[in-house]
Formats: sequence, C-alpha cells, structure tokens
Amino acid sequence: MDYTGKQKAKLRRLANEKPIMFQIGMAGLTDNIINQINENLLKHEVGRVTVLKTCPDDINDIIIKLGQNGIYVVYKIGRVLLMYKSNPNLKDRIVL
Repeated sequence: MDYTGKQKAKLRRLANEKPIMFQIGMAGLTDNIINQINENLLKHEVGRVTVLKTCPDDINDIIIKLGQNGIYVVYKIGRVLLMYKSNPNLKDRIVL
C-alpha cells in the first residue's frame, strides 16, 4: 500500500518516539524474529529495527522479506528501519 508524504511523515514521527525494538544480527532475519516483530507491531503499530553490520542479509532483502509478511517499511535511515502494520483491533490505533 502506498502512503502519501504526510502519512509517511506522521508514521516517521511516531516511530522515532519509540525505542528500537529489535536488532538483527549474525543470525540474520529468521522466522522467529519476524514473528516477534509482528507481535510487537500488533501492540504498537509502529516500531524500529536496527540491522547490525554483522548481519549476513542485505538490507534490501530484509525489507522485501518484511513486506512479504505484511509489514510496511516506512523509511530506511542508514541501518535503521521504521516499520508500520495496521491493527484495526487496537483501542488507540493510528489514524492516517
């Protein structure tokens, strides 16, 4: 799904207020990490992940894998990915 510039800016602002939730390191992006990211995004809708230099996967491959699992990568700043996944069941959900 494509978002407008204003929607992306709002998501970036909200994600930057949160601490980094995961680091992807030597093991790469495993199914376990994807499941944990999904669980965290179900609670918060936005989050950040750091890709360490020791990660064997390319950042663009990680973005593609996350997209295949329904996670929208809003922005990439260096080795930090800002992510969003809508959850209509949340009480305090983000309205774009």
